[in-house]
Amino acid sequence: MADIDFSSPADESNRKTQNKGGISTSSTNIRQDILTQDNDVETENDPNKITVTIADETTPLVILFGPPSCGKTMTLVRLARYLRGLNGYTIQPVTSFRPSTDKNYKEICTHFDSMINSENAADSTNLINFMLVKILYQGKSICQILEAPGEHYFNPQVPTGKPEDIRYINTIINSKNRKIWAIIVEPDHTNKNMKNEQDRKNYVDKITNLKKNIKSRDKILFVFNKIDETPYIINPGKVQMREAMREIRNLYPNVFVPFKNEVPIFKWWKEYNFEFIAFQTGSYPKCTDGTLGFENGHDIYPENFWKTIVKLIRG
Repeated sequence: MADIDFSSPADESNRKTQNKGGISTSSTNIRQDILTQDNDVETENDPNKITVTIADETTPLVILFGPPSCGKTMTLVRLARYLRGLNGYTIQPVTSFRPSTDKNYKEICTHFDSMINSENAADSTNLINFMLVKILYQGKSICQILEAPGEHYFNPQVPTGKPEDIRYINTIINSKNRKIWAIIVEPDHTNKNMKNEQDRKNYVDKITNLKKNIKSRDKILFVFNKIDETPYIINPGKVQMREAMREIRNLYPNVFVPFKNEVPIFKWWKEYNFEFIAFQTGSYPKCTDGTLGFENGHDIYPENFWKTIVKLIRG
């Protein structure tokens, strides 16, 4: 990756003109447009019957790993919006990821741009629920990001299931690609699926099992999502990271233990083998019709997320 000169996200002169909030489009009826295809849809809902193909085995994979409703989809949406505001970046769905017979996935790929730009949060969260996208800079592939249903990684209703027992996740774990596992954690009051201490302990067990199954060269990135719902923000982008990390350690006991640096010469300056960032997607104003809109949060959060991904790719 050393031959790629990434444009600096901090250089505002490189940014395209864009709406800092929601982007008004004609995508209001995206969900209806896709769902009206039902008579022609051939899609598979059993995760162990899902077939996926990673055609590009050289471009690194970034896997958004987390329980239902933790914000994986909107994290992808926010990062995509941010990168599209920088000169040289392209974000596109990988159409070969799912079989050509999966007409639902084909429709999602076709409407990807509209869903990313939609002012309606549900247009994104209801539809971008299992897909692979590629990020390119000046035509060169940088990484591929996988967004999959949270219940495939951790289902609070069936806490004993192992992600690696799901066919397509096992395919991804064993693929030749270098990987970054972006493990999403959050405050205890922002997700009804994770309010109970036992649910969070079960999630830690899933993360521990994941560590046992992934390759040693795989990189780990903990993403403290919904940081705006905590008292740790001093101002946009300036977060009390030590306190934020302590909070996650308390909410998810032993979550960092599998990633402890055991190499004596290194553990003195870096206790754990992972990166840890704070993240916020944006705000979700309630519309008069009861739906939730979406307004971009501060650019510093996706900027830092992207810089960390690039650092891990290069490292």
